[in-house]
Amino acid sequence: MGRTIKEKALAKINLYLNVLGKREDQYHELEMVMAPLKLHDTVEIRKRQDGKIIVETDVAVTERMEDNIAYRAASEFLKKRGIDSGVEIRITKRIPIAAGLAGGSADCGATLRGLNRLFKIGYSREELADFGEQFGADVPYAVHQKICIARGKGEKLLFLDRRLRLPTLLITPDVQVSTRKVYETLSMERVEPVKITKMTNAIYNCNFDLLVRELHNALEPFTLECHEEVRPLKERLEQMDLEGYSMSGSGPTYFILSKDTGRLKKLQKELEVYGTTTLTRIV
Repeated sequence: MGRTIKEKALAKINLYLNVLGKREDQYHELEMVMAPLKLHDTVEIRKRQDGKIIVETDVAVTERMEDNIAYRAASEFLKKRGIDSGVEIRITKRIPIAAGLAGGSADCGATLRGLNRLFKIGYSREELADFGEQFGADVPYAVHQKICIARGKGEKLLFLDRRLRLPTLLITPDVQVSTRKVYETLSMERVEPVKITKMTNAIYNCNFDLLVRELHNALEPFTLECHEEVRPLKERLEQMDLEGYSMSGSGPTYFILSKDTGRLKKLQKELEVYGTTTLTRIV
């Protein structure tokens, strides 16, 4: 059977997400702070002798296997290295799909790390991240899986040498958000100018009170416009006495941060009516 390589594909949340403007390539210039979570998919990879690439997921992700981001990454990686061997990739999904948690990017990053190990290529994380950028703006981050500032489309990374280890509750409504539609709705005149410096100071100084005050997501109002069905959760969170909460990415997932895991467990039960709830932590 040959050896099987296992990689954890960690979900992420955006502690800070700002849109700075529209670029000439029609993407938006972003400034974000991304943090990895303990919640993860598991990616297992092994060689096949028939030269085929097979991707199996325990939850349907794409209609065609060839459209799965892990398939595309494996195909290009093997082609780049001139490798004739095929691979079998099994993905056990725990990260909700199209939820603002970068599940697909995480699987892609894990696939690239796994292939690098399986075929003993020796690429550095930076080289894998550069290669992975073609598959999505979050993939370079997903290769590294470390708390960082991300700029550009999300591919320019500056790592923050801190481990927050904060208990985190995720609430994911049963809504698949179109990130493209959210950006099409976005109006720069309505984007609030919020500086990143207070958030980065909070992280460097492990200042929880400042961190929760500085949670920010410029996409949130536009996601709520595109997907009114997410609004009841937002309104409920506003009514609660929470230390800190925010939307991740383009949503629909909201996260709540607290130092009190017991309180988050109680909130998890209470908020189940709004979607899938997951108790995890920032790593």
